[in-house]
Amino acid sequence: MKATKVFINGEAITADQSGTVHEAVAVKGERILQVGTTTEIMKLCSTHTDVIDLYGKSVLPGFNDAHAHLELYGTNQIGVNLKQEDSIDSIIEKLHRRAEETPPGEWVRGWGYNQNTLLEGRHLTKWDLDKVSTSHPIIVVRTCGHISCVNSKALEIADLTSQTPHPPGGTYHKDEDELSGLLLEAAHMEMFQLADYSEAEVMLGLQIASDHFLQNGITSVHDAGGYGTKHIRYLQKAAQEGKIRQRLYVMYGSLYDSPSVVQAGVKSGIMTGLGDDTFKIGPAKVFIDGSSSGPTCKTRDPYTSNPNDSGILYMDQKELDRHLLTAHEQGWQVTAHAMGDEAVHMLLSTIERALNHRTGINHRHRIEHAGITPPDLVERIKATHSVPIPNPAFLYEFGDGYINDYGDRVHHFFPLKSYVDQNIPFAIGSDSPITAVSPLIGIHAAVNRTSKHGHPVGQGQSITVKEAIRAYTWAEAYASGEEDLKGTLEPDKYADLVILDQSILRCPSQQLKDIQVEMTILNGDIVYEK
Repeated sequence: MKATKVFINGEAITADQSGTVHEAVAVKGERILQVGTTTEIMKLCSTHTDVIDLYGKSVLPGFNDAHAHLELYGTNQIGVNLKQEDSIDSIIEKLHRRAEETPPGEWVRGWGYNQNTLLEGRHLTKWDLDKVSTSHPIIVVRTCGHISCVNSKALEIADLTSQTPHPPGGTYHKDEDELSGLLLEAAHMEMFQLADYSEAEVMLGLQIASDHFLQNGITSVHDAGGYGTKHIRYLQKAAQEGKIRQRLYVMYGSLYDSPSVVQAGVKSGIMTGLGDDTFKIGPAKVFIDGSSSGPTCKTRDPYTSNPNDSGILYMDQKELDRHLLTAHEQGWQVTAHAMGDEAVHMLLSTIERALNHRTGINHRHRIEHAGITPPDLVERIKATHSVPIPNPAFLYEFGDGYINDYGDRVHHFFPLKSYVDQNIPFAIGSDSPITAVSPLIGIHAAVNRTSKHGHPVGQGQSITVKEAIRAYTWAEAYASGEEDLKGTLEPDKYADLVILDQSILRCPSQQLKDIQVEMTILNGDIVYEK
């Protein structure tokens, strides 16, 4: 049997359990044919075989992002990017330029600001945004995706006043009894639905997202949700039309009112696993708490930065049990956004109850983020065979804030070394657009555990490059029950590959984030080439 493509003279990182590294890979159609030495692989060539010389560069399984939001990432590219702005004045200026080209009455949408990095050291307010426009509704979403600020026009459209009660799991911030425009958690999620994009805009955004993910070597995505069941329909339609090229594993939930969406999924009669290798229904997902960088995640003890605050819960234990135990009984894999240690404890309590009701199944229930996870929770993760989905890129982007907000708890934030030591499979996700989409930044953070300003963030939880690669490839396939199909460079698995511009194993650890993707191969076809 002859190969259609071979990649030779390289560093073929298989991501298998033994950490095997070969020189070359042969591909036959959509599948990997063989891995081995360059001499062995060249014997599989015919006159029609494409021979690609890697010159010592790394080839590894296509990156599998275990937690990302494709729709949010894509539509953010249509909005105003404020991630690099360092002052409220510069934000106002950039939004004003967009408002000038936007018809009155239509939404102006910005995203990515972080009050911790602004010169003013504070959140935006409606008074700031009213300087941009009072004839356009304006929403600006914080980098975490859990907090936003809106102007007076948006508050008017939403019919919000200082007398409006806070929604469950959310807060309308006030300044001297007047709404400031700052919306936290469920209050933000409600407003974002009002400012939603059209279907045409969403479909354009999904195509942009897929292209960007391919440019970063990502061949599979576990989509962590958008708004309502229409988001799932958008993903399916985009996959059918070829706008999304990645293999999708779609969590059944919503960023707003996730319990209702989970209930609808359970009542529909479908369950996890419905679909094929390009689009498959994943776990039932709800929200337990808030964000780590807000900070609004629910912690056992108060924040180091604020002894009067320990975060926000979307639901109590009884409600969490009610939604996820029902899904578990109907054959669903279950998961939840659980960032703080109290939220992780709650989800593990639900999973423990689920296993008492129905044992003997390889459920692979998940914990999205599993942010603050001290040793007692790690032990419970192992005992329940749960799969944590950490986001080490957060340590790079938000690490300085973590040190301020959580103090010594950073030593238990995304405890990757503890997972490795306990032989707990964990799958890395970017949570993009909350952080950068590049898996190399996630790998860099997992290995170095330093913030972007160079401060150590729990470095005792650092792991090796090979361990990080396996968590970004094989473990994602394991988390979706597809490890027999993808995630390692082994014969008969899908020929989903990524080629880097250098050797990742010989790269100095502090330069891992600077490695670039040179080529992405999906189903044996080159779908991106730098």
